[in-house]
Amino acid sequence: MIFRRVKAHIEKENWFAVGVDFFIVVVGVFIGIQVANWNEAYSDQAEYLLALERLKQETKINRNTIDRVHIEVAKSLKIVGDALDVLLTCSGSDENRLLVNKGLKELRSTNGLYLRSQALRELTTNSRLLAQQTAQERQRFTDMLFYFDLTKAQSDFVEFHSHEKRFEDNPVLSLGSRNAASKEFYGVDLKQIRSIDLNTTIEVACKNDPLIKAFFIWERWQGDLIPIGEQVRFEMNATEAILEKRI
Repeated sequence: MIFRRVKAHIEKENWFAVGVDFFIVVVGVFIGIQVANWNEAYSDQAEYLLALERLKQETKINRNTIDRVHIEVAKSLKIVGDALDVLLTCSGSDENRLLVNKGLKELRSTNGLYLRSQALRELTTNSRLLAQQTAQERQRFTDMLFYFDLTKAQSDFVEFHSHEKRFEDNPVLSLGSRNAASKEFYGVDLKQIRSIDLNTTIEVACKNDPLIKAFFIWERWQGDLIPIGEQVRFEMNATEAILEKRI
């Protein structure tokens, strides 16, 4: 319609009317572009708030994971520590023998710290989400991801380093009977099919250097999981303070 009007005005050499029509077209295009930009900006902002909400929920899950792992590690450290204390004191008794055998059972497994980071990685890689962030937010999310990656590397080392040398090969140990004891791993019940027990006295076992070191190495590295988890908790607390300002 507008183009027919422009053509008619040109034919009549009504240049003022042509100018008015041209102005209307330019304004219309400008308004259309602005509306599109406003809609895109609103959509990006809404998507960013949803991304922050996903990070908030992810952080809550990770906090619960750290709490659970810390409880499990503290319990295992107590068992292994009691067994190691018995061996270091060379104090033989039926009760102490049970403590050492209980510690041997604990040596068969280790804990690791597995945290979720999908929402965090999205915030540090998605260009639309990055454009919505303040400099403070961008730095906070980048720092938190750095510590998450560092935590994974440390956790993997702590979890698997204790198994580099198999303590079960020690000649003072023998396979025991089947037992019904179990340990839960992320909701899965892992059965300990057979126990492994001392086949000698405490007085002999306490002089077995590889056995002593097996307990020490397990205690040394598994004990690191608690400060590792606390470092991540500190980072999550700092990030949650940022989230509270936005959502």
